[in-house]
Amino acid sequence: MLQYYHPTPLEQWIETLWTKAGIASASQLTIEEVAGRLNVWVHYLNYSSRALEWMGLRSILIDRRLSRAEQWEDFLHELCHLLRHAGNQTVMPLPFLEHQEAEAKRFVLYASMPYYLIKELKLPDRQGDAIELLSSRFGVTYTLASQRLEQFQRRAFEAILWEEAGKAERILLRRKAKTEAAKSPSAVAEREAGEALAGNP
Repeated sequence: MLQYYHPTPLEQWIETLWTKAGIASASQLTIEEVAGRLNVWVHYLNYSSRALEWMGLRSILIDRRLSRAEQWEDFLHELCHLLRHAGNQTVMPLPFLEHQEAEAKRFVLYASMPYYLIKELKLPDRQGDAIELLSSRFGVTYTLASQRLEQFQRRAFEAILWEEAGKAERILLRRKAKTEAAKSPSAVAEREAGEALAGNP
């Protein structure tokens, strides 16, 4: 399945970010490790998670009431806003806000389970087992691991369909070329000459 998967530009951007930060294994994908490597301050409060940047200092406030996996996902969501977005969301036009939130959700999916680390794993054949492996290895919720696996499967299926469509198109083009060649005046003349020779021993 993974051999058919092609990372998106956002996934490639995240891979560059993680590799430059020295993230080489799933065990390094934690709030403390990533925050330390990217110079982000983290504070735990009894409030909804959010990101702040003031005078060049980047901070992420994490809701301490969440589970560890949910905190990690919130951290990545807010990290995306710090690294890739600008502007005050409270006064931002709705289309811009929706775009930022959609990208932050994709960022969480890709950054929590990067393709360059997943491709080193041998995923079990059974879907439930594969989801459990991703969830435990990368410290994410079962729901997020399920979404990532479903995305791999969908993209791999699309790639296979495109590959098969390409093969079918090439076969049709070859057949068409042969048919047109057989109908060309020179081909007809050669065939008639061959038939004439065959009729006059």
